[in-house]
Amino acid sequence: MPMMMNDRVGTSRAGAPALVVLLLAVVSVWWLSGQVARENYRNILVAVVLFQALWVFFRWRASVYAFMVYIVVEGFLINYFYTVPELNLLKDVYVASLFTVLTVTTVPRGIFPIPRTAWIVPFTLFALVYTAQVFNPHLPNILVGLVGLRVSLLYSVLAPVGYWFFDTRERAIRFFLFLTLISIPVAAFGIFQYFAGPAWLVSLSPGFSRTVFYASTGAGTSGGFYFRTISTFVQTGGFAIYLCFMMLVAVAQFFIGSLRTQRWWIVTAFVLQFLAALTTGGRAPLVLFVVGTALLMIMQGRLARLLPMITIVCVLFILSVIVLGPVVAERFATLLDLEGVQARNLPLVVGWLYEAMNTEAAGLGAGYATVASRHAGATPLNYSAVENTFARIRFETGLPGLMLYVIFILVLVRECIRVPQRIRDRELSWLATACAAFLLVNIFLSLPWGTPFDTSPTNIYLWFFLGFMARAPHLTSEKERRVTLTEAPAAAARAGAPGEAAQSL
Repeated sequence: MPMMMNDRVGTSRAGAPALVVLLLAVVSVWWLSGQVARENYRNILVAVVLFQALWVFFRWRASVYAFMVYIVVEGFLINYFYTVPELNLLKDVYVASLFTVLTVTTVPRGIFPIPRTAWIVPFTLFALVYTAQVFNPHLPNILVGLVGLRVSLLYSVLAPVGYWFFDTRERAIRFFLFLTLISIPVAAFGIFQYFAGPAWLVSLSPGFSRTVFYASTGAGTSGGFYFRTISTFVQTGGFAIYLCFMMLVAVAQFFIGSLRTQRWWIVTAFVLQFLAALTTGGRAPLVLFVVGTALLMIMQGRLARLLPMITIVCVLFILSVIVLGPVVAERFATLLDLEGVQARNLPLVVGWLYEAMNTEAAGLGAGYATVASRHAGATPLNYSAVENTFARIRFETGLPGLMLYVIFILVLVRECIRVPQRIRDRELSWLATACAAFLLVNIFLSLPWGTPFDTSPTNIYLWFFLGFMARAPHLTSEKERRVTLTEAPAAAARAGAPGEAAQSL
């Protein structure tokens, strides 16, 4: 009888947490339904911020998965709830929460959260110069400088978050599979938009009307233009560059031996991503993908696989034209017009930089040429995008900031090239090299006529996976990590040092 009583008490205690969770869920649904009925979306936003802050504190690694989901649906929420501009800041709160919790977790254990990588020193010096530019007298107010600080520096804290998030090789492989999995509905939704048309999208909410853009195809039989899809992103450019990154990841996953049984759906995801990329009308991201794939194969020593890959892409393009119509072929055929390509891009590369070099050597201030800062105060350069990263940096930080930024970029290039040599694990090497290839094509093909480090989701992926690239050479299997965690306390006690405290994060 005593044993039976103990069993009952144990069962009762075990069921208590589930009962509490169920009760909280019921109360949450009841409260949310009332807020939605009254259209009190700001109250819902406050509740979401509080919930995610608590979740990050208690389960910060699990919250990274949720963060990656939010990144790809953020645009849909912003456009749908267009009357709640505060949604634009939710991602920033998430980023700040992740880094704060990471710092609180590591520093008391005697661990410096910033990874020791070669690019840290030049970037830190650049960050100091940029921060000082917040107080530049050329700015209309300090808020413009703070917005510039947010756009240029805030997301860099994702590098240490990415570094500490990946604790084993298995987590890395599963995480990239997770990214590929969520890309399937995102790509499929973009393809659906192509056939449904912009009228269907605008019918969901008036906020989508500001996202409707058309791709020019030049002379042809299609009428000269077609709708550029956005899927779940704010604008079509973010969707296109997201697909570029995910296609590079899918190519890398195809060559990972432990994922042989997963290849059928990885290939399916790649086909959907490619089709969706064509519906965006984004020519530059397609070029980035082709060049990135070439870099991936070269850096992995698989040059012989490059020709078959290009052949597959060409065949897939032809099949896509059959599905999507000749309008797509006409749009991307403009890439063969080299004079037109030069006319579109040369002014961005040369014109902006030439104008920037003729401004004051000390710079005009943080945020002066950042589009997002126009909401805080108008300047001659923040109402029309400066589509050249080096020119924007020169405008805002002067010659000292530009020199430090160029050094930072050169060190990044060196680190990316060294990635395959530093990682012994072949499977991790494929994933890290895909990230390195994505970073390299953005440096060489986007920085001169774009601002990839300022635009979501590119800035999120560039910084987060910079942390992964730094961590990958040190990752071990889950079994080896458990052994290390078992032996570390004894070794630390003998040495009188913190030991492998970092392994327990």
